[in-house]
Amino acid sequence: MSEYDVEGVVRSVIVEAMGLAPEKYTEDLSFSADLGLDSLDLLDVFFRIECCVPLIITVERCGRYLQGEVPDAEFCDENGVISRRGLERLHVVMPQLDPEIWAGRLTLDRMLDRLTVGNLVAMVEHMLGKGRPVHA
Repeated sequence: MSEYDVEGVVRSVIVEAMGLAPEKYTEDLSFSADLGLDSLDLLDVFFRIECCVPLIITVERCGRYLQGEVPDAEFCDENGVISRRGLERLHVVMPQLDPEIWAGRLTLDRMLDRLTVGNLVAMVEHMLGKGRPVHA
């Protein structure tokens, strides 16, 4: 069990890094659409979190968390379109993604665009062993 207030750490990092008014912060904010972050900005957010908790967040580790036990060959096709099985796994860790809506449409390069602050909090808690319940 982690002794870190992961939600508080992520909140302060997002508010500080984005210059966001604290009252505008919610866990439903998406990194891309709501906060305008690109992949480099997300790496900066990861780095800032790493400075607050004993954790190294790499893109690979993020991918392993998101992909879970689904093998690469079953997660997406050769064009990077995430499979039904991949979408079902993503729905577990990113409950806002409806597999019915995204079937045949969500690609690997757009997957992180759908990541929310709440998803990041859950991922960091999982990586620290705190284990926020995963949505089913």
